[in-house]
Amino acid sequence: MNYVNFYKLKPGDKIVVPKSWLRLIQHHVIYLGQDHFGQDLIAENAVGLYVRVITAEQFFRENPEVTRVKRFQGNNYERKLAIERALKLLGKPYNLINFNCEHFANYVQSGNVKSDQLGWGFVLLGVFVIAALAD
Repeated sequence: MNYVNFYKLKPGDKIVVPKSWLRLIQHHVIYLGQDHFGQDLIAENAVGLYVRVITAEQFFRENPEVTRVKRFQGNNYERKLAIERALKLLGKPYNLINFNCEHFANYVQSGNVKSDQLGWGFVLLGVFVIAALAD
């Protein structure tokens, strides 16, 4: 299946795929578009690695289920700037707290480094700690 055509992806679109059994953890990546050879490319901040570019074929082979696609909001000039933001971060190391895959994808799309998943994780951790201390 050609996921790029199926989801009508355009450069700067964020793709979210499940990374855990209960789908509590999601992986966020950015579709970059095609290279000069017509190959579709994905930028991701991979756990234990860094920001890198892989082919869409490889990405979707390893992640066949898509949770959602968040379309890039902006004009073509802003889309170009978003792709440049992604490429400038190549090689930046993954950091769960300060720069995970969601931080990366949100920064590329909006210029804001944020991770809602991480925020909810801290809330849940706090609830568990409070519950454990109450016993």
